[in-house]
Amino acid sequence: MAPYGKRIAFHVPFRLGYAISGGGIRPGKMIAAFEELGYAVDVVSGDKANRMKGIDEIRQRLERGEEYAFCYAESSVLPTMLTEKGNKPFYPFVDFDFFRMLKKRGIKVGLFYRDIYWKFRYFMQDKPVYERWWRKFFYHLDFHYYTELLDVFFLPSMKLAYLLPENLKSRAFDLPAAHDMKEDVVRPAPKLREDLRFIYVGGVSNPVYNISPLIRMGEEFAVTVCTREGEWAQWKGFYGTLPKNVTVCHLHGDALKAAFKEHNVYAIVRTNHEYLNFAMPNKLYEAVGQNMPLLATGATSVGNFVAANDIGWVLDGDFSDFDPDRMITEFDAKVEHMQRIKAEHHWVMRARKVESLLS
Repeated sequence: MAPYGKRIAFHVPFRLGYAISGGGIRPGKMIAAFEELGYAVDVVSGDKANRMKGIDEIRQRLERGEEYAFCYAESSVLPTMLTEKGNKPFYPFVDFDFFRMLKKRGIKVGLFYRDIYWKFRYFMQDKPVYERWWRKFFYHLDFHYYTELLDVFFLPSMKLAYLLPENLKSRAFDLPAAHDMKEDVVRPAPKLREDLRFIYVGGVSNPVYNISPLIRMGEEFAVTVCTREGEWAQWKGFYGTLPKNVTVCHLHGDALKAAFKEHNVYAIVRTNHEYLNFAMPNKLYEAVGQNMPLLATGATSVGNFVAANDIGWVLDGDFSDFDPDRMITEFDAKVEHMQRIKAEHHWVMRARKVESLLS
């Protein structure tokens, strides 16, 4: 039997590791972080059958008198009731009944709400009205049960809190992504303009992820764009013939970490889009872990983070103020500032924040 307070429940209404980015990666990182803090982690995940199995095991432990410190959960990009095959509400109350059982036993439940994109105008614009209505109905139903059952509601950024119902705002806290680098990464400063090597990891779709300013930099500087293969196939025509110094790849995991070592500036390009203005991508924190200064666009959460911590350069949306000589001169200072904040943004620190709010 685990010592009192050193066992937690971990709930996600989807299969762990289902994707190679974002919501597919974060739960595994959080499980590892909680385990590093000394917790035994009982996971409820997968389809309905597997979630029921995990819930039954937790119920049996509780009936034997075992204690749980808290439950940490993460939402799906889909409404909770539509996560089964075919996106139909075949088993609507499995997950919320689980939270209700924990609440009745005095176990606090906190949930990380990974994405609130459905609140924005562009949500499912290419879908029929009835389909948008159907999806939004179940998102609102999620909020109804969150209000009833959650003790803490985590957001990627508190700038999104204005989109929440009033009765959830009071229990909302930010819980941005993190990195898992423990060793110190040596990041030598570029000495010449031609030594500057930029890497971008993310979407390329227009207008939400229009990286044209970065692509144009490939006329003079080495630029690597790492994106999903299918997305590039769909949008490469939009970018036309690429400049000679632009490389497109589709890396992830250890291969992507290896690519980081071959570059010295991480670019996060954001168009003036109301949703992306709030987004704090996972790769931002990976760059922090890699001691890689950032090139970001202004008037966004990313740009504000970079400027506030002095860990890179914030440019206009069209990169008209791009100054490579300044980047070379200031590079070592940016790396030094990044090393100062690195420990604050490790996955273990993220797990500690959850622990402090739920224990």
